Amino acid sequence: MAAKCNLLKQNRKKTHIFAFYIIKMAETPLPKQVKENLMKKIVIFLSAFLFSFIIIAQNATETCTLGFTFEISENPNWGLNEPVVVSITPGSPAARAGLRPNDIILEINGHGTYLKTRATLMSWFAENNTEMRISIRNIVQNFYPMTIRKDCRMKNAISEAQLSSVFAFYSLEDVQDRRFLIPVKITTNKNAVFTNYKTFDFASAGEGTPIIDARINAIFERVLRERGITRNTENPDFIIQTYYSYQNNPLYKANSPTYGSYQNTWRFDMRNKRMIKIPVYSPSEAVRIDDIMYNLEFGYRFYDRKFLDPGEMTLIWESDVKERLSANYGLENYLEMNLPLILLKFPYPGNLNFGTYQVNHLKYNYTGINYDMNDLKTIVSVDAGSPAAIAGIQPGDVVMKIQNNRFNHNSKSLTQSYRRFIAETMNLRDQNTRYKDTNGFDNCMFWDITQYHNVSEAFADKRYKQAFSYLFNFNQYVDWNTPKTLYIELSREGESLNVEVNPEVTTNSSILVY
Repeated sequence: MAAKCNLLKQNRKKTHIFAFYIIKMAETPLPKQVKENLMKKIVIFLSAFLFSFIIIAQNATETCTLGFTFEISENPNWGLNEPVVVSITPGSPAARAGLRPNDIILEINGHGTYLKTRATLMSWFAENNTEMRISIRNIVQNFYPMTIRKDCRMKNAISEAQLSSVFAFYSLEDVQDRRFLIPVKITTNKNAVFTNYKTFDFASAGEGTPIIDARINAIFERVLRERGITRNTENPDFIIQTYYSYQNNPLYKANSPTYGSYQNTWRFDMRNKRMIKIPVYSPSEAVRIDDIMYNLEFGYRFYDRKFLDPGEMTLIWESDVKERLSANYGLENYLEMNLPLILLKFPYPGNLNFGTYQVNHLKYNYTGINYDMNDLKTIVSVDAGSPAAIAGIQPGDVVMKIQNNRFNHNSKSLTQSYRRFIAETMNLRDQNTRYKDTNGFDNCMFWDITQYHNVSEAFADKRYKQAFSYLFNFNQYVDWNTPKTLYIELSREGESLNVEVNPEVTTNSSILVY
């Protein structure tokens, strides 16, 4: 608790401008639900901004981040009494270094981590001002060293990635904070050590189902190969056996008055890196039996044949999923999307009775400018080697315009214009894409593709002070001309400067399973 309080003190200035946003939001008329949920989004953003990174304060003016979180494992199958990585911030130093969820951290700066407390581990993170050396173990490597170089910036700086999350409603297509559930139950063998299992093969296919079995096996082989586990038909470490059922519900009624009244179910398509709406009922929602068209069950088992009882088939892992369908989705289509998600539970399953998936996806125009949180016109730092640095932009420069959008805002005017923009453009969004994000905002919708021109005209309306719309103007609905160059007007020590910046369209995405 003391550490968290100190962190709050260190970041008090960072919250100043957002505190203005929240206070002023209450003063301007908006539909009640829109106002309440928008306030909730900003408040939760602040919480995530302060606590989602591992933060090490270097001095009075600078803060450094690593970009991952961990927990000390209590799982006998995976890293017992060692720190296990549970989340990676997209685009962070940890992500750039190649650290992945489920990696077991064996050493930090040469110190062994086994049986060490969280406080001790955290103290080792701060031993070096610029980097941290760690060694990890996972399914592929037994001992792999890596160096994570800390991302250090001014404490009062806010990056374009963070601003993209704040102004997410400019382009919800590009800022995805989504959570969904899959009703997957896991059974494990406490005697199995999953770092041993590096090769697999399949049990013999049943008669009469070779086509679907081959398709299922192909999904397993593709996903496990991406994880570093390879197929060995001669002497595999474990054998995969699958079972499935896809049955129509005889009690289904096409004319049921409640059919179609349930919330949409969205899941993440790992092939295309986007959320897709599927005809599956949410496992957290009660559904009338009359409204279920099909029932689906799928499961798989991993059998050890080397390490526990050599020569015997000993069960080490089982996953079982039962789903209720609102339309004829097909077992193959279901598995193409959902089996890669289900397999993410292996080898560190988390909750054994359910699967909770959190998707963080962010796509934005990166220039490398970091703004002053207390005055979102002033540049406090510029990332080395970034497009802005190459263009000659410097700390202390004041942004006057980007793409002819004036930066003549203060906290009050920027908040009011953003709020007005959201309220007055709701009619340009596609109701069929409605979803609830991880912050609890249940009125999230993509732009209606038939309204793109009208949306771009709304972005051009100067009443909305669309200063930070440049973060997403590679989309036609933001700027009909989708420019590749940003024209920025600056003020430097009283002199006016015009520069051209070629931003990098940066995409970061991660999926956390627990």
